[in-house]
Amino acid sequence: MSKPTECGSPAHLQTMILDQMPDAVIAIDRSGYIVYWNRGAERLCNLPARHALGKHPKDVQLSPWFSAEEEEAVFSALEREGVWRCEGVRSNGNGDSTYLESSITRLTAPDGESIGVLVVMRDTTSVKRREHDQQQRIEALRHASDRFRVLEGLIPICAHCKQIRDQGGSWHEPDEYLCDQFHVKFTHGICPVCAEKLHPEYFSRVPTSP
Repeated sequence: MSKPTECGSPAHLQTMILDQMPDAVIAIDRSGYIVYWNRGAERLCNLPARHALGKHPKDVQLSPWFSAEEEEAVFSALEREGVWRCEGVRSNGNGDSTYLESSITRLTAPDGESIGVLVVMRDTTSVKRREHDQQQRIEALRHASDRFRVLEGLIPICAHCKQIRDQGGSWHEPDEYLCDQFHVKFTHGICPVCAEKLHPEYFSRVPTSP
């Protein structure tokens, strides 16, 4: 006989635990009707339990989350191993996508008779987006490294006008080339030598230091 706890009966405690799981937990009986729908399922599917219980998965838009090929794979895996797992991305119908880790486990009675299936779905969208952002940063760093590696070799530059030739054979001003290749920005000033060449009349009036 099960011992009562402060949280109530063991069955109540189990229900409370499942309800507080962040994952969607859904139980379907062997007749194909939903008999359990936790709060995680309410959040993921945007559907209260009262509108899901007693319904067929197709009636609550649950089946479309799995393609026909996946449904066939589910039944085959359940027959062989009693469990099926997959990762995938599903469209939410509003232009957004949800990344999911899903598992379906065969539920059996103590005598081994199949009484339904347990569906568990985990939203991994935030994880996948972080992985995608990290991969983009890695690619950007790799791209920048490849560009800066050019500086370790030879850069073709005109001996007269100082323009630089790119890999396509076009010639560019040095600042234009560096901006394009390395995404740097320049501030333009004037050096003392050029200033004296451009405005000799000013420098001729400036006394030189002894």
